[in-house]
Amino acid sequence: MPFLQKEVWECPFCGNETIEVLVRPTTYVAKRSAVRGGRKTSYHKVRQEVVVLSESCSSCGKTKKEIEKEWRKMGII
Repeated sequence: MPFLQKEVWECPFCGNETIEVLVRPTTYVAKRSAVRGGRKTSYHKVRQEVVVLSESCSSCGKTKKEIEKEWRKMGII
């Protein structure tokens, strides 16, 4: 199981560090398959995943949905 890390990030609206997130870093996953003459192992990259735990910003009151939408526009998640 990948290492999960709990962090506190800045709200994209007010700039205060009030948003709790759970981060799963980028990992590589091995996939094995049987092929003629042996086994083949291939690797593929699994992107970083960010899960917002806070329901809203305690400073400015923006909701979880608004925060996620703003971070997607900024390319953070």
